[in-house]
Amino acid sequence: MNKRFLTIAAALSMGVALTACSGGGDEGKTGGSSVANADKPVVWYNRQPSNSSTGELDMDALNFNKDTYYVGFDANQGAELQGQMIKDYIEKNIDTLDRNGDGVIGYVLAIGDVGHNDSIARTRGVRKALGTAVEENGEILSDPAGINNDGSSKSVKDGSLEINGKTYTVRELASQEMKNSSGATWDAATAGNTIGTWTASFGDEVDVVASNNDGMGMSMFNAWSKENKVPTFGYDANSDAVAAIAEGYGGTISQHADVQAYLT
Repeated sequence: MNKRFLTIAAALSMGVALTACSGGGDEGKTGGSSVANADKPVVWYNRQPSNSSTGELDMDALNFNKDTYYVGFDANQGAELQGQMIKDYIEKNIDTLDRNGDGVIGYVLAIGDVGHNDSIARTRGVRKALGTAVEENGEILSDPAGINNDGSSKSVKDGSLEINGKTYTVRELASQEMKNSSGATWDAATAGNTIGTWTASFGDEVDVVASNNDGMGMSMFNAWSKENKVPTFGYDANSDAVAAIAEGYGGTISQHADVQAYLT
């Protein structure tokens, strides 16, 4: 039985950050007019205000006034931990991981919301760790690769890992934003349906399943990965995902939601 594990980002690593942002410029002013209650404390929590295309932080919002705070997890640090967790698992379980023995470690990726800074960071974290990242203007692309079993996507590239003296190709076989017909993102039901579509096409080419969160990850795990014994990695340390590690769920990252709630 492959070793299963849970990675938790410890508080000592500053996974949860309480940041006071000093004012920058005209406080409480928007478009030249005063904003009601402009001097009252502002607390952003869970999601940092950011550009929906690039993930770049909105520093005006984060510096709204001298008592502006952000309470949340370090998005980039958590993303790096998730990527490293997946890489470590591959290296430790390579003897049984390459299901069809073709020397290619194929993974699929469920993207939550293409415009969410956490989703962007997590997609980048996985790609960086596995060597599949493509950079443009100094930033790793976080666009969905679509169907990429032939390795032709411009959003990702084939990576490689040398393990026990052998070089394996790592390929992002497919990735997409999990959005339902009503426009809701991070949609677990869509992820569960999509893993069925992907695996109907790729079959035993899929060696690893990665997800931007546990909701989508568990949906894919229950729909396909558990029965086929394919490690699935999520994010959030949801209680059902933590319990599922004993059943083959690969791992998850904790954001210390209770601490975030307390600090908020």
